[in-house]
Amino acid sequence: MKFSTKILLNTLAIAFNLKLSYARKDEFTLNIIGDTGVTKEAEQVMNLHSFDALLHLGDYDYECKPDSYFDKFNSSRNYKFFGVLGNHESANECGETKYNKYISLLYNHMTNSKNSGTSCVFSPKKTMWSCVYKNMRIIGLSPYISKDEKRGDQLKFLKKYLSESSEDWKICAWHYYDDYYHTGKYIENENFVSGTGESFYDYCKDQGAIIFSAHDHVYARTHVMSRFSTPKIDSYDYDTPSNIVQIRKGATLDILNGVGGWEIYIERDKYKDYSHWQKKYARGSNNENAKKYGTLICKFNYGGNDKKAYCELLRINSDPKVFDSFYIYRNDDPKNVKYDEIDSKFLKENNGGSNSGSNKISTNGRCGSEYGRCPSGKCCSKYGWCNNTSEHCDISRGCQTAYGECNGSSGSDKISTNGRCGSEYGKCPSGKCCSKYGWCNTTEEHCDINRGCQSSYGTCKSYTTVKKTSTTTKKATSTIGYSSSDKCGKDYGKCKNDKCCSKYGWCGTDSNYCSSGCQKDFGKCW
Repeated sequence: MKFSTKILLNTLAIAFNLKLSYARKDEFTLNIIGDTGVTKEAEQVMNLHSFDALLHLGDYDYECKPDSYFDKFNSSRNYKFFGVLGNHESANECGETKYNKYISLLYNHMTNSKNSGTSCVFSPKKTMWSCVYKNMRIIGLSPYISKDEKRGDQLKFLKKYLSESSEDWKICAWHYYDDYYHTGKYIENENFVSGTGESFYDYCKDQGAIIFSAHDHVYARTHVMSRFSTPKIDSYDYDTPSNIVQIRKGATLDILNGVGGWEIYIERDKYKDYSHWQKKYARGSNNENAKKYGTLICKFNYGGNDKKAYCELLRINSDPKVFDSFYIYRNDDPKNVKYDEIDSKFLKENNGGSNSGSNKISTNGRCGSEYGRCPSGKCCSKYGWCNNTSEHCDISRGCQTAYGECNGSSGSDKISTNGRCGSEYGKCPSGKCCSKYGWCNTTEEHCDINRGCQSSYGTCKSYTTVKKTSTTTKKATSTIGYSSSDKCGKDYGKCKNDKCCSKYGWCGTDSNYCSSGCQKDFGKCW
């Protein structure tokens, strides 16, 4: 029988590629920050965590002094730098001469020797760029800001370089946002990025790219979305905890991060209540977060796995320091492959067989790829030790989910012990309500959702007025408390803000939640 050499070589190549599908790659840390200004707080934020590369989402200073940020932060840097233009660098804000100076500075800092090991291509006017760093491609755009390269040019640039990308990780970055993807400081009903045409967000989503923006001085992370133009949460996102993100071509998330050091904004109106938000952080009703600036630190190729990343929003002037923490998995087939299988397959291929990594149980108090999983009920710390203390078990402190149990770490996961409640103190004990001022009790003043009861940190109720012949009394319309998350049902409580509870136990406002199977006892139904 005749056998083609070409077929043999192709077969070997395919087998080789399959074998390397979970090959180990160097972990690297990316700092994603925006709206910093040149302040002492911005400097403190920059020192929250070490990093290999920085992605700045614009607004470097607020005084039209182009050199000030770069002289302060970039002159002696030991990390790679990538940055997009913000509105405070625009010609409208600073005049054409200074606008061109900002462009020149960004170009110089992204092409000088300190950025060795990166490869960048710039548009003719240098207001757009596509850069490759390790196994990541970052595309930086400036829609609504660039004086010469208009929105149509920006979309063409995006499509060209994103469609050609073969890197494992892809990022779309710009300063402004579309109307669904901010939390209400500026109510202008405008898609600053996409305009009235094709959605930039959806194109990035179709390529499996993570989206970052700023301008609104808050932090806000969406669910994994299968559509951005009119928001639609990806169906597979309902099957995972809030700290697990699974992206692929056709589904990704958007993160707005503008709390880098200048000012933290309020959130308001419909924008803050959109059901597509997974996690949000703003100034607070009592300005409690006004000085708690922060940045997003993401470790890509986490633990050597090129299909996994781990991110934390870290804050200054705050205890706990971590506000949000989550894992990102590149999962092309979430229907058939669970996210934890990505961990186990990687460990198996890189640690030699079924008796390695997370498949064996540690017997010496250590844990990790070399030692195995902790015994049942114990957590594996980021340093590779088994125990059940918060230092070992908090995901925010690096708890390793592949090798033991892990807990969340935000304020809403701990129980208050001093009568206070909120992000700094935790939840009220069972049965108590957290007032808008952050105190635990069971009175109507504490429990009435219409008076600001904080459902994330305790039970809340809705009260209505009941009239009797000559007297007026109040009673609670329901003994079912409000959910402290986007989950709903008998184990979680009612949806708030007139949202519907779907048959799968999630709060939302469209037909997926409000029609067939909607649970009327736990929310609104059509």
